[in-house]
Amino acid sequence: MLPSKRGADDLTRFSTDSSIPGFWNELSDEVASKLSRSVVSIALSHGEYVLFASSGIAIECQSNFTKFVTSAALVRALDDERDVHDIEIKVRHEGHVAIGTVEEYDLDHVIAVVKVTPVLDVYCVPLSYAKELMPGSKVVAVGRDISGKLMARSGTLTASDRSEDSGHLMFSTCKLSEVMQGGALFEFDGNFVGMNIFWNMKRPIFMPRDIIFDRLNDLWTSMEKILFPEMVKLARKRRTSVELRSHPEGSMNVDTFEEHFGDKYPTGVWGEFKKEIYSNISDRVVALASFHDKSKFFACTGIFIDSYGCSIILTSASLVRDPDGANEIVSSLRIEVLLPNNERTAGKLEHYSFQYNVALVRVKNYNVDGRGKLPRPEWVRYNQTVVAVGRCFESGLLMAASGKFIPSHKVPDDANYALGYTTCKTTKAVIGGPLVDLDGKFVGINYYDIETGTPYLSFYEIWEILEGMLDDLNTKKATIGGHNVGYDIEPQLMCSGRARPAQPGAWELGQAS
Repeated sequence: MLPSKRGADDLTRFSTDSSIPGFWNELSDEVASKLSRSVVSIALSHGEYVLFASSGIAIECQSNFTKFVTSAALVRALDDERDVHDIEIKVRHEGHVAIGTVEEYDLDHVIAVVKVTPVLDVYCVPLSYAKELMPGSKVVAVGRDISGKLMARSGTLTASDRSEDSGHLMFSTCKLSEVMQGGALFEFDGNFVGMNIFWNMKRPIFMPRDIIFDRLNDLWTSMEKILFPEMVKLARKRRTSVELRSHPEGSMNVDTFEEHFGDKYPTGVWGEFKKEIYSNISDRVVALASFHDKSKFFACTGIFIDSYGCSIILTSASLVRDPDGANEIVSSLRIEVLLPNNERTAGKLEHYSFQYNVALVRVKNYNVDGRGKLPRPEWVRYNQTVVAVGRCFESGLLMAASGKFIPSHKVPDDANYALGYTTCKTTKAVIGGPLVDLDGKFVGINYYDIETGTPYLSFYEIWEILEGMLDDLNTKKATIGGHNVGYDIEPQLMCSGRARPAQPGAWELGQAS
């Protein structure tokens, strides 16, 4: 057992219990695995001494990092020890130890996010679409002690009294120790309920998952205002999408956008999908091209995403971007879309964001089967197979290449840190196409890099702005002097039911005359 500076009895008092309480047998194997893989130990250490310990909950796992949400008590403890040198945040999970950093925190809302660069084999809890919590529901609190040992306690949800009402705070009857603060609370069916934040009370307080979601959104929005300008600078230094060469006639060298890659539909890797999955991919992936009169300017792939009955395509903003590096669209471009049925139709640019390098294009009179709302992002385990999909504009050929996520330590230091990378071997035809796993989960949007691998922007990174864009398509457009305008003022995009300022770099386009 690691030596402890303070609270040693409290920190370790459950570590001598039997490994798992009897109620654990009431859980299915799938639920038990999910609960165990969702929590880690987060300890503030100075050499061999543990200065503070708590638990954390996995919320994000990408190809080059893992993130955990925990109690802001960690930040307060770190501040208490600010005069001590060589303090480390050690994250332990099932025999693995990683050094973490506090990425962001909110002391008022007692929440913090810890990031480690190694990718850990964890289960990331969902934070959105929480079902209504019912008093009396059986729950299990899980956490880990300072050695990384799993700890679990059962109880029930309880409603707050008026005298205790704290608005966002709720209670359980689980008997917790100090190291379990920051840990997770689940219902017995595996539904994630929230994070335990105060342990030393008659009824421990937890923060419901939808409130965690709101708090993290507020933190990430604040960080985005700082990070995105730097991301743009890096992206300009290293063009991760494609090298564009201007021709005297004003068109682009787009011959390489027709180069094939991977396996042609429905052979090869396509056979690893269930039939309904690869059929759905085939029915949604399109090819797009932009033109100056009859001269082709750019070509790429796109995928239908559903928006309240509109046929909307998500693709790369390179379709319309000025290749000279300015954050401007090229005027007088005509967009043509090759549909999955091999028919060609006109496309209309509705929204774009150069900072995310995404655009939304609308087509008329085309129905997509299996229409549904834009899905929330789902995390994919780092060791799972992923598939990059693209379609050629001239031939209509649908292609796919499989691969794995590239660990962050194998990515060059000068690579765009906003992107993940896979080993999928592709060509420029993949730009704007979807990255999916074999279960059909939408992982992100692909770009192209000749050096490192196929870069992609995680759907999680762009989900909020996409949801806001799609919501905005159903609202009245802003006008000045009778003309539709791009939003120089800050429009209110609806994200997760709350009004919030638009992200930098997102503009609505006026209708073509």
